[in-house]
Parts: sequence; structure tokens; C-alpha cells
Amino acid sequence: MSQNPYCAGDFVWTHFPERENPARPGPRHVGYVVLSNSTAPGSAVLVAFTTSRPWNGPRPPGLYSIDRETAASMGQSRPFTLDLRRIAPLPVTGAWFPDLDTPNHGILGRAPERLRLEYQAALTELARRRRENIERLGPGR
Repeated sequence: MSQNPYCAGDFVWTHFPERENPARPGPRHVGYVVLSNSTAPGSAVLVAFTTSRPWNGPRPPGLYSIDRETAASMGQSRPFTLDLRRIAPLPVTGAWFPDLDTPNHGILGRAPERLRLEYQAALTELARRRRENIERLGPGR
């Protein structure tokens, strides 16, 4: 792959790192691209964690529960939770993005611009006011 195909707002297949091995690729997992500043070869993207487990209880800043209808509009087959408190700057390589060299590059869907901007602003605010609540994983942590 000669260029970074990922844009902020994309939901993509990743090998999102696990807490136990934060600098190593983890199992295949859907991630949300929060930031992608370059299309240059060798660039990195900032990916946030998603989970299909529903969130119960009060919702802390940076955590979004996405209902079935909204999830479907973003290319997801079921409701999910987006956790901007768990992020990983990942190099755009096949080790981290298992479908990088396929025609769609493992892109499953995209957040609407309104939500993309909301999520980006939420992460910026979280980093400014509650930096200690952000868990950084990945080789660029």
C-alpha cells in the first residue's frame, strides 16, 4: 500500500492493541479513526476503541452508546459503544490494519460529519481537561 487510505470518521478493521500487550497488534477488532492527518506512506492514524457490549450506568465523558439505527447508518450491523478514552496511534501497516491491501482497505463505514466533529471535539476536550482518563495503547504511545 503506497498511501494511507483512512480518514477521520472511518470505522475500520484493526488489530487494536490489548492492555496486556499495548505495543503489539491485538486480535481483529473494529476501530474508529479519530484523526488521520496524512495520506503519505508510513503515516499513522489515531484509532479509538469500540465494543459491541452495551454500556450500563452513567456515561463518562468520551464514551458514546450508539443505538442500532445510528449504528446501521455508519455501516455497523449492531449497536456499539465508542470509547474515546481508549486510543491508539497506529502506523498504517498490514500488521495493524489486516485488510489494508484489500480493495476497500477494511473500511466498514463512516460516521456522519456532524458526529465525526462531535467525537473529535470530545476527545480534544477530554485531553485538555481529563488527560489522566485517556488510556494510550499502541507502538506510538
